[in-house]
Amino acid sequence: MKHIRNLRSAWPALGLASTLTVCMFSGAAFAQVQDLGAVGDAPELLDVPSTTATSTTPIVKAAPMVGAVDLGQNMHDSNAGLPVAAPVVGVARKAAMEAEQSATVPMATRKKVKNAALPVYRDGVERAVFARLPVRVGLPVKRERLITLPSPAVLHVPSDIEAVARVEAIDRTIYVTALVPFAPIRIVAELIDGGQQIPLDLVANTQTSAASQELEVFIETARDTQDAAQTASSSTPETPAADMVDLTRFASRMLYAPRRLAVGQPGVSQVQVSNQPVVGLVRGALVETVPMGQWRSAGLYVTAVRITNKSKQPLEISLDSLRGKWLAVTAQHGRLGAAGSEADTSALYLICDRAFDACL
Repeated sequence: MKHIRNLRSAWPALGLASTLTVCMFSGAAFAQVQDLGAVGDAPELLDVPSTTATSTTPIVKAAPMVGAVDLGQNMHDSNAGLPVAAPVVGVARKAAMEAEQSATVPMATRKKVKNAALPVYRDGVERAVFARLPVRVGLPVKRERLITLPSPAVLHVPSDIEAVARVEAIDRTIYVTALVPFAPIRIVAELIDGGQQIPLDLVANTQTSAASQELEVFIETARDTQDAAQTASSSTPETPAADMVDLTRFASRMLYAPRRLAVGQPGVSQVQVSNQPVVGLVRGALVETVPMGQWRSAGLYVTAVRITNKSKQPLEISLDSLRGKWLAVTAQHGRLGAAGSEADTSALYLICDRAFDACL
C-alpha cells in the first residue's frame, strides 16, 4: 500500500514527462518534414507508421490530391516545367496568330472605342502592275474587295484559307473578304490563257482598313515585246474554229464543271436561246426538254438541252427519236431514272449549222 501511495503521488510528474517526450518527438519529426529544400537528389519517401500519441500541436488536414503534384523531385531535370508542344497549324491560321501577336500597343494606352464604325473604302480603283514581284493586296476586315486580273484564272490557295478569308473567283475577278486580321498569305492566280502565274500577297490589318473596293492588276510588257506580238498576230491566221467534238465538250463543261472551270474558250461565243420548254422534242417519250444554253463557233451551233423523265418507269434515251435536223446528237447519260429519283434528269447536246429554233 505504501508503494501504491508513492506511485499515485508521482503520477502527475510521470504525465508531465510523457507529454514533454511526445512534444519533443513531434518537434523533431516536424523539423525533418520541413527540411525539403536540400540540394541534391530528393530522398525516397518512406511510409511512416501511424502513432497513437496525441500531440498538443493542432493538426491541419491536407486537401485530397487531384492528379500529379510537382514537389520539386525533378527540379534538376532539363525538361521539367516545359509546356507541351503546340499542334501544327495551317498557313492561314498561323498568319492570323502572327497578326494577333503583332498588336504591340500597351494595354494601358489602348482606348476603348464604342460603336466603332466599319472601314470605309477610298473612292476609285487601285491599279497595280505585275513585274515579277508579288502584288500586295490589302484587305479591310469583313469587307469584300474585288481583284480584277488580265484574264480568267485558276486560284491556288492554302488548304485552310477559309479560316481567315473567303476567296471566290468568277471569270477574271477574284472576290476576297477578310474575316479576321492576318499576316501576309501568298496565293497564286494562274491565268488560263497562257498559264502565267501571278503571286498575290493578301494581308489584313489596321493599315489596310481604308483600301479601295477594287484592285486591277496588269501585266508589264516591254514595248518591243508588244510590237512583236502585234506583228505576229497580224501575220498569223485567226483562232481555228471548234469542231463538233470541241463544241460538245465545251457545252458539257459549261453545265457540269465547277464554276471556276466553266470559262470561255477562244473561238466560241454564246448565242441567246429561249429557255421555254420544247414540246415533242423526243418522240414517244414522257419527258420535259428545256434549252439551257447555246454557243457558236464559225458555222456550227451547239445547244445544251435539259431532259427530265416524267414517267414512273426508267427511260432509255433513243437519239434517233429526236425531232429536228441535227448534224450530231450526244447524251450526257444514256438512261434516265424514274420520275422523282436522283437520276431522272440529264442533258442533250444538239449540233446544227443554224440556230436551235431554225433546226427544229
